[in-house]
Amino acid sequence: MSRRLLLVSALCLLSVACTAFAAETATSVPTAAAIQLTLPGKPAIVLTAASLATLPRKEVRAATHEEPLSSWQGVALVDVLRQAGAPLDKQLRGREMAKFVRVTATDGYQIVFSLAELDAGFGNTTVLLVDQHEGKALSAEEGPFRLVVPGDKRAARWLRSLRSIELVDAATTPANSAH
Repeated sequence: MSRRLLLVSALCLLSVACTAFAAETATSVPTAAAIQLTLPGKPAIVLTAASLATLPRKEVRAATHEEPLSSWQGVALVDVLRQAGAPLDKQLRGREMAKFVRVTATDGYQIVFSLAELDAGFGNTTVLLVDQHEGKALSAEEGPFRLVVPGDKRAARWLRSLRSIELVDAATTPANSAH
């Protein structure tokens, strides 16, 4: 009888532990309609259509590969980073110049931009985080979010089905080095 009680108790504890782990994982991993944004030293942010709706909308006309020009709507990646607290504008100097943005798709495909490349005072590269093409929601194959980089000659950085955006510190010198 005591073995049966011990076994039932162990199973109950295991069930509670599994439930707690599942709940924690569910809140920390974004769904297909969300993007995880990570900046060094800050807690991760989950971006959704609702949170992106607070940013100014932009539209560009651009084409992928051999397709004709078409209209893409979304928000500027630099605005998303600025709202999250990335060092842009006058804060982008010294050690901060070694930071880059890594964007990952659900299939594991990754692309990068230097932070300075996105900043208006340096490269001012237009990169849109889009959710609409020709005024309609992106298809399941493309979205719900994708990147559009209209200035690129090749569309290799037009990432589909975004999963995460990370600001990465690539500096190899100590934080207190002069420059």
